Amino acid sequence: MGLVIVTGANGGMGLAITRAMARMGGPVIMACRNVERAAGIRDEVVRETGNGRVELHALDLASIASIRAFVKGLNGREVSVLINNAGTMCRDFTTTVDGLETTVGVNYVGTWLLTNLLLPSMGLREKSRIINTSSLTSKMGRVDDKFFKLDPEHYRRFKAYPNSKLALLMFTIELARRLEGRRVTVNVVDPGVVNTGMITMHRWYDPLADLFFRPFIKSPERGAATAILLATSERYAGVTGGFFKGKRQVEYPKIALDGEACRNLWLQTERLLRDLK
Repeated sequence: MGLVIVTGANGGMGLAITRAMARMGGPVIMACRNVERAAGIRDEVVRETGNGRVELHALDLASIASIRAFVKGLNGREVSVLINNAGTMCRDFTTTVDGLETTVGVNYVGTWLLTNLLLPSMGLREKSRIINTSSLTSKMGRVDDKFFKLDPEHYRRFKAYPNSKLALLMFTIELARRLEGRRVTVNVVDPGVVNTGMITMHRWYDPLADLFFRPFIKSPERGAATAILLATSERYAGVTGGFFKGKRQVEYPKIALDGEACRNLWLQTERLLRDLK
């Protein structure tokens, strides 16, 4: 296996994925927002796996400039696997440096841009794979003409997050269509409810909720298993445009299957990014 890139690689599922990829012995890039915080974790991965080819690169999906700098820093190296794991769910309304609502800006727009900028470096000498990370909450999402509009007065994290994850499903469907005939596959995974800081509600009832839901929450290793399978198994080398959960392919939520809506979202994203230049 050639070069593997894992976004949000310094904790939770990202770290579990990174360890698994590093154990295969090939080059792995940990793409992290805070490289100082991630440096010690990278060293731990190297010691644990014996793979000295694990690299740490700065990548902030909330910054178009950072995304472009990350891609430029690769100097055209061919990418075999891109695992878009990084994500966020903001408690309060905030914006990225480019003026986008942060949850949508990071989870969807940043991932969209990173993936598209890396496509020229994929599928050149060997097949390449893209794995996106969605969420079971995508079924509650809505992507309409208000998707990109800033609305701090009506912001709700439990609306913005599902919306961004539904957009990732639609992105995967449209990208798979556009990649037909190329040696690049793209699939999306729903890892389930995973034990990460993102599920904290920041409310007085957090301890009670933790006690109640703990039996249903997956460890980062279990949550990462499906993405690892898609990234490494020959069985799925030719599968593209699929939605996976629990190590098996499942049907997309009906809300994501409007082909025209998927294409329109793509075009809206292109126009948005052109305007932000």
